[in-house]
Amino acid sequence: MPEPRDRDRGRGRDRDQDHDHDRDRDRDPPSQSKRQSITERLRGTFSQARKETTASIQRRATAATRQSPIPRIREWLDTCNTEHEHHCSGGEDSDVPTWRPVYLIDAVERCLVRSKPTDRYVALSYVWGVAPRRNGPETVAQLRRANVDAFQQSLPDADVPRTMLDAIWLSKKLGIRHVWIDRLCIVQDDDEDKADHIRHMAYVFANAYLTIVAAHGDVNTGLLPLDPRRPSRAGRAGGKDHGDLLLGSRWNTRGWTLQELLYSRRAIFLFEDAVTWECHCDLWQGATTGIMKTIRGKRHDCANRISSAAFGFRHSPWPDLDEYARISMDYSSRRVTLVDDTLPAFSGITHMLSRVFAGGFVYGMPLMFLDIALLWRPQATIRRRALTRPPFLPSWSWMGWWFDGIPVDLTLWRAAADYVEDTRPAKMGQGSKRFQAAHSFRIKPTLTWSLTDRASTVPVASTGLQYRDLRSRKNSGTSLPPGWSRTGSHFKHDSDSLTVFKYPVPMEDPPEAGDYDPGHGERPVPGPLLSFKTTSGFFDVDYAISMNPKDKPSPPIAVGNIWSKSDRWIGEFRAHDGWLGVQSSNYDGDEKLEFIAISTAMERRGSYVFSVERFEENMDSDEIIDIVNVLWIERIAGVAYRRGIGHILQKAWDAQANDEVDILLG
Repeated sequence: MPEPRDRDRGRGRDRDQDHDHDRDRDRDPPSQSKRQSITERLRGTFSQARKETTASIQRRATAATRQSPIPRIREWLDTCNTEHEHHCSGGEDSDVPTWRPVYLIDAVERCLVRSKPTDRYVALSYVWGVAPRRNGPETVAQLRRANVDAFQQSLPDADVPRTMLDAIWLSKKLGIRHVWIDRLCIVQDDDEDKADHIRHMAYVFANAYLTIVAAHGDVNTGLLPLDPRRPSRAGRAGGKDHGDLLLGSRWNTRGWTLQELLYSRRAIFLFEDAVTWECHCDLWQGATTGIMKTIRGKRHDCANRISSAAFGFRHSPWPDLDEYARISMDYSSRRVTLVDDTLPAFSGITHMLSRVFAGGFVYGMPLMFLDIALLWRPQATIRRRALTRPPFLPSWSWMGWWFDGIPVDLTLWRAAADYVEDTRPAKMGQGSKRFQAAHSFRIKPTLTWSLTDRASTVPVASTGLQYRDLRSRKNSGTSLPPGWSRTGSHFKHDSDSLTVFKYPVPMEDPPEAGDYDPGHGERPVPGPLLSFKTTSGFFDVDYAISMNPKDKPSPPIAVGNIWSKSDRWIGEFRAHDGWLGVQSSNYDGDEKLEFIAISTAMERRGSYVFSVERFEENMDSDEIIDIVNVLWIERIAGVAYRRGIGHILQKAWDAQANDEVDILLG
């Protein structure tokens, strides 16, 4: 007996055939009257022949434009398997066991099965898009504790959304028996099962044989290019390439889909009117013949790194702050329907990276680089994210704010992470280009941090830059950390022969076989308060300019000047919105804002924080400027909250900010 999905398609074909029969009846010439002339009969015959010829041409043209993309997808898959060796196949080459989903869908038997380590499976990535019903039952099929046994007998015939049905059907057509779909494979009312899957989501997609990306519409839309009855819209894609199609898709704006994009070693993207392929080694789209010309012609081996399964096949065995900055910028501009999903939708990424970032992450902030991480900046107005339950997101983390489609500015993260001389990317695709510093931005940590919830306090080891002094030639004879070697002014680590470092960074111990849990969660220490002792000062400010990216509708932020007691310009700051706290009609010049120091920095031969004119006015004879990185804070009930970030000339800060204060930054 055919499956329900196949029966639906069969019924569609039957309906198409019925329409053809109706058209054939319409084309039958009328019965001949005895008085009808020979001329009329001949005219009718020629007219009918002309209609039939035109209809035949139209049918052939329609058939050509509605050609199924499945043969092309099969060819891409076969070519990837043949040409790309183990780079894209999905976990079968690894000698390090990793986490795998508990349940899969059998696409042939249409039922839920317990997964085995040897099972190849397709993973579905899609946009949910179904608004939850208030005070009503859930109408969309999903796995729950009460129906696990029933699902193992057979998936329900009703209430399974069309995108899921299409993915199951496509997987079977591609000869891949098993499918993973979150709503049908995670027990939705089992908090422990959900948390386990969310924490290990990177492994779900990294170990998948293929990811199907429903890049258009939502869970009810279906995979439109697969529908043979859909009117041809071949020209609608307008010749756009894969990158343009992806940037224009709703799927690419959602928070949950970022980790699915990052960790899928190969994926087939089904847009509204186009089908494309992206894998670890190649990007393909268009006609199969065009693809084969590329494959059979001059071909270069993939130069992208292939990492261990323990790192999701993507990440290096050392902490790459530049890569993490690119990931964070991407996520900050995305949206989640439920604000409480802000941390969970990102935790698969931070859980994976906790293997190499000592101390892990808190609220998306890498603790080993906390001094640098606090230097995130908005590019347009941002709003606080107010979660409904703990862990609440603090103002000092970029994750504590809505960026409304404009990525957080992490230029200072990338400029300060200057320990890499040369390396290879782990995967091709969006945003893979490393930051190229135009000049030096060298941050100097000055504070000791702790995280607290008032009941308990834990110190933070912000140690990412502790070996930077080894870069100096006068320290060439100093012993190196374990695993590091030095050749001239360059360093290497035993774990990575492809990367050349300018100086060592702290390294975590490599994972043991079967250890896919690094031991660091998204919130391993108390919070959300950041506790530290620093210096504080009150400064006069005034409005300088408004700032927001070009061609973006988001409201601008205000950039303000900071002035000394002698009315000399000494720095500037970015607010988090368009308000400086002083733009009122009755402002008479005596209102000051409070700033606190969080680190110092040195810039040489250029500036990432000041304009060219301001830098040249204040640099010394060696083209160097020393600055203090500061936060504009607002105090409420004994807790300070971040309102903006700025930079003040070191000499001016030392002269005017003499108060030592204890800060609880919330």
